[in-house]
Amino acid sequence: MKIDMSPEAVTRRLEEVDELRETCLALADNDAFRRIREKHPDNPVVQRTAQALGESPKPKH
Repeated sequence: MKIDMSPEAVTRRLEEVDELRETCLALADNDAFRRIREKHPDNPVVQRTAQALGESPKPKH
């Protein structure tokens, strides 16, 4: 299987990835995530998601 690496194909894939990222962030920005964030503030995945949503990272103890 050969992967199309033409500039148009790469641009299309980057645009699709950006759309998927925006969708994931929109889905993560809800009440369920807020509850998880409050319950597990030290979890690295929770911290990365919060940072991707534009929140400042929690200070490390």
